[in-house]
Amino acid sequence: MTTEVNLINNIPLPVPERQIYRRLGHNRFLNEMTAGQRRKLAAAIALGVSRCKLRGAWRRFEITGRTAGQIEFGDRMILASCDLAALLADSKALVLFAITAGAEVVAAAADLAARGEGAGALACDAAGSEMTDAAAGWLQRYLSQRFKRNNEILTKRRFSPGYGDLALKNQVFLVKLLELEKLGIRMTADFLLIPEKTVTAVAGIESVN
Repeated sequence: MTTEVNLINNIPLPVPERQIYRRLGHNRFLNEMTAGQRRKLAAAIALGVSRCKLRGAWRRFEITGRTAGQIEFGDRMILASCDLAALLADSKALVLFAITAGAEVVAAAADLAARGEGAGALACDAAGSEMTDAAAGWLQRYLSQRFKRNNEILTKRRFSPGYGDLALKNQVFLVKLLELEKLGIRMTADFLLIPEKTVTAVAGIESVN
């Protein structure tokens, strides 16, 4: 069974404040700031959060073949990776998914930097990164619950192109198969995704024994 692309708009998330401040250096960073600087930092984080337009896409494919070094799925498509093959060793299918925060948060951070507000730009950027990561976790939980209805288990780990031995060039598969242009996402000649606050990943689907 291969599903069509499923798009998700307006992902509801609480603000991951702890993670954002941790990314900024939390205690050390805040201890060196005045009360006024802290207020400006909080405002920049709020700006970044408000500019995140979280959207996602996912699609399921059956695994049709495997070796220790690659996974074959769908219509003879191959992901070459020993690490991914190990993750999917017990999987009968896989799911490709993507999350993006959109272009507005990137533009907001760039605008702050252009105005000489370096700390604000970093805070806005951190908010975008953590919101994107949190949304990826939300989508994994959503898919886990969805597959559980059919007595299936989603692997807890996900694997992204550029991680381990899964080459970044595999973004080509995910961009095409997830029709990411519908989310305003494009890929550079170096296989980087624009907007940069975008995450793609692969997870496995196992049967409940």
